[in-house]
Amino acid sequence: MILPIKSKDNFIKSFLNPVSRLAPSSTLSVDNNISTVVHNNSNIFLRAEYQVSWEDHPPGMSLCLPDTIKLIKILSCLDEDSIDLKVGENCITYSNNNNRFKYHLFDDSLKSKSAFDFDKIDSIKFGTNFELTHQKNSALLKALPFVTETSKVYLKTEGKSVYAELSDKKIQNVDSYTALIADEFQGDDLDYELILDVELFRLISTLSFESATVYINNEYKMLMIRLEINESRLTFVSTSYKN
Repeated sequence: MILPIKSKDNFIKSFLNPVSRLAPSSTLSVDNNISTVVHNNSNIFLRAEYQVSWEDHPPGMSLCLPDTIKLIKILSCLDEDSIDLKVGENCITYSNNNNRFKYHLFDDSLKSKSAFDFDKIDSIKFGTNFELTHQKNSALLKALPFVTETSKVYLKTEGKSVYAELSDKKIQNVDSYTALIADEFQGDDLDYELILDVELFRLISTLSFESATVYINNEYKMLMIRLEINESRLTFVSTSYKN
């Protein structure tokens, strides 16, 4: 099977890189597009999708990557941006006049299965949403060297705006920092503080985007961030810590 990658650089930066930051290995589902679901120990889940333009009807198969970062490194060695990867029984190969490689896959029987059902997430109504710019997110993270005792972000609405506070309210006498992250929001006010791991905001800071749409479900205290970057669509989901 030939797997056509329109832009190797975009495939790495906006698909494989965010996947690898959450899990060392991953299972890619190859159908109309390439997709995977991964998560880390900080209650952050990601569904990553990469659009593929097939010449023929796309196959339905799984690619079990034992080491996603290893695949990133070898793809980075290739001099061409538009590439065709050949998928064999237990490996991915590539060859042109300048370079070639063989990357072995895990057996299908070892593929990981996420306990998180994104189909259910798609059916949930999110009553609050706002736009988070890359600039606002980066400005918030600049304060991390000041708040060294915490890895939590408290989201709240005040008036028509959205604020994020870096703090840990379970610790006494802890330094804190609050920043405006959205001038306005749509939908319901937050009558509580949504407590998230700062790693979520670090993750999206590594991506190239101008603005991401943030959705909040107040019943389940759940946050979802959606990004569309080049051929990739990324959906991050996390739920609130308890006070």
